[in-house]
Amino acid sequence: ESEFSPEVKATVDGRAMGTCEVCGEGPIAEYHHRRPRGSGGSKRGDTGGAANCLGLCRNCHRMIESNRTVARVMGWLVPQGWAPADAEVIYRGEVKWLHDDGEVTGDPTAFV
Repeated sequence: ESEFSPEVKATVDGRAMGTCEVCGEGPIAEYHHRRPRGSGGSKRGDTGGAANCLGLCRNCHRMIESNRTVARVMGWLVPQGWAPADAEVIYRGEVKWLHDDGEVTGDPTAFV
């Protein structure tokens, strides 16, 4: 699935409480794939999961897409060979891990 399902979007909206998961200020306007869909990414089952999705304001999404090297360092973009749930992300200024059930934790093994 190339787009996020309505259920995944609802999970992300709940996790984010309606505000951008990068800056924490703007309203969610777009849903971003941390591990891009290209190069076979859309064939992997976890591509459409909440751990691979960030709810972003337009400004943060534009910033991520135009600064891909920084976005990779921050975990907003994940390499093709990685599972998004295993990749740390800077989430509103803190190192976190996103899980498909909508949880955000400071421990990568919390839901393994």
